[in-house]
Amino acid sequence: MSFVGRTRELTAARRELLARRLLVVTGGPGSDRNAFLNVLAREVADEAGLPVYRVRVARDSGEWSSEVVLSRLLEACGEAAREALAEPAVRTPGEAADRVVEACRGVFVAHPCVVVVDGVPAGTMDAIPSGTVDAIPTGTADGSLLAGLISVFAESESFLLVGSADAQEGTAPPSAHAPDDHTVLLERAVTAHRGGRLGEADQHLRALPSDRRADGRALLTRAAVHCDRGDPRAAGPLLRRAVEAYQVGGDRHGEAWTVFLYGRMCRLRGRTEDARRLLHSAREAFRAVGEARGVAWASGELARLATRSGAPAPEALAEARRLHERAGDRRGAAWAHLWWIVARADEPGFPWQQEFTDVLRRFHEVSDRLGTAWTLHHLALTLTRADGTDGTDGTDERRREADRLFERALALFEEADCPHGRAWTMLEYALRSPARRFLNGDWAAEIRHVFHGIGDETGEAWVDLAEAGPSPDGEPPYELACRYPAALLDAVEWTEAGDPLIPRAARDTQPEPRPDFPRPGSPHPGDRDRPDDSRAHVRLTLLDEVPVPDVPARIALQVVPGPAHPWSTAPLPPLTARATPLGHAEIDPTYAVPVVGAKSYGAEFRFTPHRPGSHRLRFTVEDPATGTVLQQVEAEIDVVPSDPRPHRPTAPAPRPASARRA
Repeated sequence: MSFVGRTRELTAARRELLARRLLVVTGGPGSDRNAFLNVLAREVADEAGLPVYRVRVARDSGEWSSEVVLSRLLEACGEAAREALAEPAVRTPGEAADRVVEACRGVFVAHPCVVVVDGVPAGTMDAIPSGTVDAIPTGTADGSLLAGLISVFAESESFLLVGSADAQEGTAPPSAHAPDDHTVLLERAVTAHRGGRLGEADQHLRALPSDRRADGRALLTRAAVHCDRGDPRAAGPLLRRAVEAYQVGGDRHGEAWTVFLYGRMCRLRGRTEDARRLLHSAREAFRAVGEARGVAWASGELARLATRSGAPAPEALAEARRLHERAGDRRGAAWAHLWWIVARADEPGFPWQQEFTDVLRRFHEVSDRLGTAWTLHHLALTLTRADGTDGTDGTDERRREADRLFERALALFEEADCPHGRAWTMLEYALRSPARRFLNGDWAAEIRHVFHGIGDETGEAWVDLAEAGPSPDGEPPYELACRYPAALLDAVEWTEAGDPLIPRAARDTQPEPRPDFPRPGSPHPGDRDRPDDSRAHVRLTLLDEVPVPDVPARIALQVVPGPAHPWSTAPLPPLTARATPLGHAEIDPTYAVPVVGAKSYGAEFRFTPHRPGSHRLRFTVEDPATGTVLQQVEAEIDVVPSDPRPHRPTAPAPRPASARRA
């Protein structure tokens, strides 16, 4: 707003401040402007019961710099900020800005207040970028201290008032440089996501103007929200579009975060090798652009891959936590701390009570509801499995305390709109608290319904196991055996009451069934995918790692007859297969090649994409003797950037309107 200096302006200013937690006042003499800010700050502080801190950037300080504001904040905020800022000296302005921002994040989130900063040069407002954080936590990547401070106050309960100096009466108000609706909504979505308020973030993203929803940052934020809600399958198409958007803009930083989130999505879906390759690629890309926070997040996700086999890697998680702390990423450090605790919680003698208390404090300081909810979930789980030798109270008291923790976690998951956490908490609560289960005769159906809502077939399979009890032969159910490694399923234990003790790692992934895993009693591996026992179908296998631009990847095509098909007991007739790219890619050979047989590699093609993103290929199987097309299928292949350097964008080829599906 433009400064007028009259009391009647206080109402409008208070309304804007309460809505945005930020107000920029410009125009008028410095003393009058400062008085106006102080009166406004006092009104808001009195109503909210908060202290007021004043920071004055003197004209003779030369610039609105990290060093100037650092010294003023030290003076204004007292001992709390002084302790938070007691870190080694930094070398660059960007590092100094990050240091100030992260210190303020800890102080102003943990100790809400009203901060008045007056004397900011007017031109500084022009330099506020449209966004300073990505969907995954980042610092002030461009060194903008003011932008970083705005992000801090947006995610805290504190208020920031900025007085812009060197402006004359009649100067255009800051609204001339204010962000548009798209930017405001996207910033709110990012802030809500970082605070673990997934439903709120989704609402802001849905409110984006329809012509602005396809920029990389919005797509990346939407994908991150889907992953955190437990719906990683919905993230894939968004990430493919985000890669293309960042390629068009030549944004290496955004591209690195997209590859990282792609790797995280693969981990969640149980695609371990794809996840490992993508996360390694993302970590190198982060190092290339100097993104220390990204390196820490990628290292943490790589460490979590070990939980897939039921063998956690606490040392690697501890290293990821140290990387987060060195990068000044308090939220990332809290998450790494939590997963380190989870990896060690069941070790005899591990001081889990103190560690869970510490990580709860960490999440409280950064106002992360989702992190708090998962911490309460795992703390309750640990309590139910404690045997009392670690100093905890008796069984009944532990159960009552676990019930209270499960209820708090469930309330937070519902508030955050995280059905994945909600379903797992409902399941563990029901298994550990018989009274709750007996009160609801449809407890299993209710939990299964929540898992079904996000397409989590794995979660439904665990509910089935809990409801059915242990099998007589001790073998795991097919729906779990075809998805998880044997080592993880071997770790499932059963209580005397016949309830399963589900490994913690089971809730970290939603693995898809392996297509070659044989069904019970079937001699034909993979026939669970058959459309009909009497038909033959085409199976495509990517023989190399995740494709990257300009590098050939081998694709094998097989014709697999159903058990009732005549070809299941006789050799395949001479068939040929032809592959056609439906985008900016090449296929070699370009002519039809013979399909040797279902038990060998079949027909093999080399697929060379020329851009990252989603590519479609059409495969046609023919009988050369009669010229009959037997089957035609299309496949979609994801291509990720091969290195952190920007790629020249190319327009995809149009998709034929007459494409047939098998």
